[in-house]
This record gives sequence, C-alpha cells and structure tokens, in this order.
Amino acid sequence: MALSQQLVGTSPTTVYTSSGDSATTSIFLMNDNGASRTVQVYLVPNGGTAGVTNQIIKDLAIDGADTYILQNEKIVLANGDTIQVTASATNSIYATVSYVGI
Repeated sequence: MALSQQLVGTSPTTVYTSSGDSATTSIFLMNDNGASRTVQVYLVPNGGTAGVTNQIIKDLAIDGADTYILQNEKIVLANGDTIQVTASATNSIYATVSYVGI
C-alpha cells in the first residue's frame, strides 16, 4: 500500500495520478482550518479535465478541524487517470489517498 498527499487549492488539484492500474483503499479529506470548508471530488480519465461529468462529490461541507473519509468501494483507475479535488478556500484542505497497484 502507498500514500499520495496534497494540499488542495481552489482550482482542481490533482491529489493522485495512477501509474499503471491501481485501486484506492481510502481517501481522507482533512480540514486544517477552524471554519467549515466545502470540497468537490472528481475522477478524471487520462487526458480529461475535471467537470460535472466526472464529479463524484459536490459541495461536501467539512467542519473546521474535522476529517471526511471516503472508503466505501475501491476506486479502480487505469494508467494516467487522476483524482482531483477543489476546496472553497486555499491552505485549508489536505487530501491523502491510500492506494495499491493491481
């Protein structure tokens, strides 16, 4: 198992790029600010861009100093596919993706 970590910005921030085929085991979105922040999460095919057609989470509010964990089903990604996240404010949301190669 491996980790990918990134500070999320207000425009789509790539928090993980698949190298070969891989599967996520969990995604953590941690709000390091005292105020609530919202996030959007996108699963973007290789060569694509983040948008409503590949958005999987919209306007998820994360309370200040709280963490949201996305760990339902595994997300299987092909080579070059990305997970991208947008936050409502800079320097607040940290994304951690746990993944394995398959």
